[in-house]
Amino acid sequence: MSVRNVFKMTALSLVLAAGAASAQAVGEGDELVEKVAVRNRLYMVERRFEIGGNVGFTLLPRLTDHYNFNASAAYNVVEWFAVEARVGYAYSRQTSLADQVKEAFSSQNTLPKINDFSDLWQMGFNGVVGARFQPIYGKLNLLAELPVHFQLYLWAGGGVGSFTRESLLICPQRSGSSCTGYFREGDNPPVIKPIVSLALGFRFFVANRHAVRLEARTWSWLDSYYVGVDRPMVTANNPTAGGMLSPNAGVTTLSQIDLGYSFVF
Repeated sequence: MSVRNVFKMTALSLVLAAGAASAQAVGEGDELVEKVAVRNRLYMVERRFEIGGNVGFTLLPRLTDHYNFNASAAYNVVEWFAVEARVGYAYSRQTSLADQVKEAFSSQNTLPKINDFSDLWQMGFNGVVGARFQPIYGKLNLLAELPVHFQLYLWAGGGVGSFTRESLLICPQRSGSSCTGYFREGDNPPVIKPIVSLALGFRFFVANRHAVRLEARTWSWLDSYYVGVDRPMVTANNPTAGGMLSPNAGVTTLSQIDLGYSFVF
């Protein structure tokens, strides 16, 4: 055996001996001190309910921006699986970029046939039910004597939401060269669309009944917008002026960062 291997074996023996002595001291004191790895679950959630709330912020707003406020209720069937329902309301608005687009096209009359912009639907009330897979339990050592226990989870579910939409190009109400009212959809009654929501998140346990949540979440719904609108013929009684709904509108996906709190009981 080489000198290097002998040195490695000696060092490894010393480390194992020190670890065994440390473990024996913990057992004698009957205290739970986790220096390296999670040996025991401090926070058990199996067969426990939880309620909470969260707020979501749009990561990269383009033409619309959303702040989604949700209340949630969940039941942890086992440690690694839970079902959860969320209901809430998204405060939404068009961004400054959308206002710039409106201003740029407001007085242009050189485009008689126009296609409206996609991804303009703004979510309002929303509700989803989903499954939460939480198989990974771990610990972060923020300070030497302050371990923070967490669960990493995946969330998948669906539901419905109410939506409104305001065009950036179709203007049925004008005053001279200025637009005083853009074409809107879903005001009365609102348009109801199905929603699919996915999330990847962490649940950090503060105490036996309290947890803070941080997650990346997406909300997806079917888009729709008008194409081939005869802009000079647009009026209040004929806002789409021969236009048709795009057959390839696709899906709008809203990406958000969610911050939340859960009370487990």
